[in-house]
Amino acid sequence: MTSFTEERFWVRVGLRVRRATVFLAYEFRRAIARRKVVALVVFTLLLDTVPYYALVSNAPNLIPVEFHPYVWVIGVYAPQPIFLQFIAILIAAGAMSEEYEQGTAELLLSKPVSKAEYFLGKYLGGYALLLTLIFLNSGFTLLSAYSSFGVQRGLLALPYFLLGECVSSVVFFSLAFMVGELVRRPSLSYIISSAVFFTSEILAVYFGLIGSVTGNALYQKLQKLLPTSPVNSLPLQLGVAKLPSGVQELLSFVGPSQPIESSIFTSVILILLYALLSVFSSYAYFRYTDVSKRVS
Repeated sequence: MTSFTEERFWVRVGLRVRRATVFLAYEFRRAIARRKVVALVVFTLLLDTVPYYALVSNAPNLIPVEFHPYVWVIGVYAPQPIFLQFIAILIAAGAMSEEYEQGTAELLLSKPVSKAEYFLGKYLGGYALLLTLIFLNSGFTLLSAYSSFGVQRGLLALPYFLLGECVSSVVFFSLAFMVGELVRRPSLSYIISSAVFFTSEILAVYFGLIGSVTGNALYQKLQKLLPTSPVNSLPLQLGVAKLPSGVQELLSFVGPSQPIESSIFTSVILILLYALLSVFSSYAYFRYTDVSKRVS
């Protein structure tokens, strides 16, 4: 009897996973079909190729020769603070809200599928697309760096940078996903999510400046608690340590070369807290509210 019960349990689990996977694939295809995602791929390609071509054509001596084998670091990290977070917001903010606006949410949930399976599939599908764009960014960067500055070295650090970017991007992806569910209007979701992101960036600059001028540790602590601080810090914390000493000077061309938060553990905890709070809030709202018809 016990074995039969266990077998039924695992059958149910398998069915739930399969249904969630179907929605994952659906969300991935739906997002790719949108023109804005195609535009993001084009912008990613331009961002990873044009700067290298401009440098090697117009200012080849701007970067010291000894750093040429490591210029890939610039292209991998440069989009992290703003561009990758903007991509995360653009993908996630419309994942749920566009279904409400188009009136397809009620139709999809009328099928033999639970809200949890629908929610999980939509979330993971959008996040899978985001990870795909992050890996595309790195691939384009390596090709451009190699064609412009020759053989690249220190590539053992690349997986650590990628790991940091993939983990840290979940913060604003989850935030935008939550806003999209709560607001249920794509345009407003984009605006609110972007406003939160840029407000955090601006406050981080203000708190850092005030803290350094006044010496008040409170402002430095507030700066570290902002969501953008662990998001921007984790890739540096993981990747820079794997590079030869001195190479981190390259990062000064595109932004701060030192992480705001010094502890990897603290960065991971803050990222998880922000992400889980957003996910649980959005799922609770989705779980206990009616799925409305087309939003006008």
